[in-house]
Amino acid sequence: MTDWTVTMRRFEIFIDREARESSPLYTALCQYVTDDLATGGYFTEVLAQAPERQRIPNLLFASVHRVLFDHPEDALAEYYPSLGGSREPGDELPKAFTTFVSAHRAEIDQRLATGETQTNEVLRSAQLLPAFGWVQAVTRRPLGLIEIGPSAGLLLHTDRYDYQYEFSDGTALSGGGASADGVPVLHCPVHGECTPDQLAPFVTKPVRIASRVGLDLNPLDPGDPEARAWLRALVWPEHAERRERLEAALEHAARRPVRLRKGDAVKILGDAVDSVADNAIPCVFVSNSLPHWTAEGRAELVRLIRELGGRRDLVFILKEAHRIGLGLFSGRPDPAVADGKDVHEVLGAVVYLGGRERLFRLGAAGMHGSWLEWSPQPLP
Repeated sequence: MTDWTVTMRRFEIFIDREARESSPLYTALCQYVTDDLATGGYFTEVLAQAPERQRIPNLLFASVHRVLFDHPEDALAEYYPSLGGSREPGDELPKAFTTFVSAHRAEIDQRLATGETQTNEVLRSAQLLPAFGWVQAVTRRPLGLIEIGPSAGLLLHTDRYDYQYEFSDGTALSGGGASADGVPVLHCPVHGECTPDQLAPFVTKPVRIASRVGLDLNPLDPGDPEARAWLRALVWPEHAERRERLEAALEHAARRPVRLRKGDAVKILGDAVDSVADNAIPCVFVSNSLPHWTAEGRAELVRLIRELGGRRDLVFILKEAHRIGLGLFSGRPDPAVADGKDVHEVLGAVVYLGGRERLFRLGAAGMHGSWLEWSPQPLP
């Protein structure tokens, strides 16, 4: 008999840490599914069809969302702003959700069993741009960008977008290359004590990019209609601005394709690093991808990065929760959390110059690119 405790906990965490603040629909559905699992209800049967690692809220809801795109006349669509619905979650929502899932089980089961949560949130670029500018300032070389888990590769265009960094005192700072036609200006609040003068050197100077490549088990073609539909389904129904940014960035990426390699990053990363021009520095980066790796896979990635950094200058940028990001290298808790700060994700850098490893905490980052705290400092 399946123990649903772990799965239920995933749904509870999703409510508390993600959905509650910005998605009333997913908050309500999450609570319904959690209660259903607790009583051995219908969704134990639905989720049992998927591998254990696939039994997560985002994947279940994205699978339903994607199938609902093909049935916009269904009563469930009345609750989804992404399909023109405006009905508030209420007592009738669980019945509408269960009825729709039951009617389309074959399609939903297939997506739930094989899909990946390859959310490609363009606004994360606003958090990555200063990190890339910092790498250029530290190494004084062009960057060979190598993204692990790029999905459709939208973050590989980070230097091409146009940004507006907004500070708590009301001042603003423009940055980026502004060469991505059609992509709206990306707005990012800056938290903490960082001033425009402190951030400007890293976001206003052009970042010299020597090459761009993404490594993914299942890279998505930004020009493929089905890939685009899946990425739209991963955006939560109420998040209209995120959908608009995604559509614009996909259009841009389809016009200016970058190389996306299919394969296990641990197996092909070495070749990607070797392919970076001698006068450039490989800048490997990962953003909200490592939660989907096993602990063993993350440990192997750390070992590989250290091996590669021992034979060539290299920088690894991580935008992840500390314990599965920079903490994998430091082996210590995040010092900001120890000081009592509530941090969603840590922006960190592992730098190898002349074979020596140095760790830097560059700042903190909100979910989906929602804010940035910029305060670069070395870790002891």
